[in-house]
Amino acid sequence: MAVATSYNVLVSVVNPDPATTKIDTNLVEGTKKFLEPFLESIKELAEFTYQTQILRYVTLPTIPVKSADHFYISESNLPHLINPIESKLGTSATNDINLIIYLVEGRYSPLYIRADNGGLIAIPSFLSPQWGAVHLYDQRNKTKIDHADTFSVLLPQLKQLLGLKAASSAAVSAKEKFLMEARATLMHILKSIDTLNSLVRLTDSIPNMVIGDHIADQVADSIEGINLARAALESHNLAEALKQASRARDAAEKSFSDPSILALLYFPDDQKFAIYIPLFLPVGLPLLVAYLELVKERRRKSKTE
Repeated sequence: MAVATSYNVLVSVVNPDPATTKIDTNLVEGTKKFLEPFLESIKELAEFTYQTQILRYVTLPTIPVKSADHFYISESNLPHLINPIESKLGTSATNDINLIIYLVEGRYSPLYIRADNGGLIAIPSFLSPQWGAVHLYDQRNKTKIDHADTFSVLLPQLKQLLGLKAASSAAVSAKEKFLMEARATLMHILKSIDTLNSLVRLTDSIPNMVIGDHIADQVADSIEGINLARAALESHNLAEALKQASRARDAAEKSFSDPSILALLYFPDDQKFAIYIPLFLPVGLPLLVAYLELVKERRRKSKTE
C-alpha cells in the first residue's frame, strides 16, 4: 500500500450461498478481539479506522478444479477472483485496505491454491498489492467462524501491505515498528516536498492566480513540519519526526487540493473569454459604432475646412 497518514481497514465476510452456508460470522467480536489490538499497537504509524460488512451471493468467477480429494484454483487466476468482490465493496479510496474472508462453498471444499510450479499452497490466502488480502476460509463442519484462525492469516498480510516483508506472526516487534515508522517518515517528507513543488509549478502555469492567505498558511505549516521532522531525525527522535512529517504532508495536500485552486484548474482563460465576450458584445458594439460615426464626422469636418 502507498504510505498515507490515515487508513481505513474494511473487513468483509463473503458468503456466496447463504442458503447452504449457514454460519455465525461473529465478525464484530472477532475484529474487537484481534484487529483492534493490532491497530492499537501501530497507532503512531497513522490514523486507523476499520469497518465490517457481510456480502452475500458473490460467487467465484473461476470454477475450482477437482483433483483427487480436493479442489484448487490456479495461482495465475487469483487476480480474477477480486473483480466480483471489489464491485460490491462500496469503497474505492486509495487508502482503503480490504481484508476478505471468503466462505468456501461446501461443494468446493477443501479448496487450495495451486502454485505455478504445481504444488499446493498450504494456506489458501493471497495478497493483492495496493488493494488488500483474501483468505479462502474452509467452513465445513463449523457453526461459527474461528477468527483466531482467520486473523492469524490476515494480520501478517496486513503487515506486508503496510510495508513489512512477509511475516508469520501477527505481533509487531520493536524492529518492525521502527522500520514502518522510518519508512512512513521518509515517504511523508518526500511526498510533502513533491506536493509543494507541484503547487509552485501550478501557480507558475496559471497567470494571475490568486493564492488565498489560508493556502499560504498551509504551505508555511507544511514547510515548518518538514524542518521540524528533519531536526527530530537529527536528534534521533523518530516518533516526533513521524508526527511532524505527517503534519507536513497533510498541510501540503490540503493546500494543493484547496477548492479555490481547483476552481481555477477547471476554468482556464479560453473558457473565460467564451463566457465573458457574449456579455460584453451588447455593450461594446454600440460603443464601437458610435466611435466609427465620430471618426467619420471628424473626417467630414476636416474636408470642409
